Amino acid sequence: MGVLVPLARLLFSAIFITSGLNHFIQLDALTTVAQNAGVPEPRWAVLVSGAALVLGGLSVLLGVLARLGAAAIAIFLVTAAFMVHRFWLVADPVQAQDQLIHFMKNLSMAGGALFIVYFGSGPFSLRRGGRQESGLGGGRLGSPLRH
Repeated sequence: MGVLVPLARLLFSAIFITSGLNHFIQLDALTTVAQNAGVPEPRWAVLVSGAALVLGGLSVLLGVLARLGAAAIAIFLVTAAFMVHRFWLVADPVQAQDQLIHFMKNLSMAGGALFIVYFGSGPFSLRRGGRQESGLGGGRLGSPLRH
């Protein structure tokens, strides 16, 4: 069962690493999207968020500073949800539904990132000394029945 944690880190981080790289590959297009959404300093916002996604995704994947990386991902996701996916402002019902799906997806993934912030990276991490990250506030991996 121990292999589930690194598999989960891989599956969770893949979208952030690829999306972050896409921020650089599609810089002009994403800058236009950010500008149209009213994001201040849209080009810088795309560059900084791209770096946060790539570095955050890699840190979660490798288990190195995973809490910090997951926190950066969570901040990005919540910010993007409220700044870019404002479904409540969209008049067309089809487009509003699409934005609602993106909004809820971001909040859901932010919740997953916060689990990593709390519990840490888990087994098979490339962290210094091979010790498991201790939980913030006492969180730990394992059965909740043991608490």
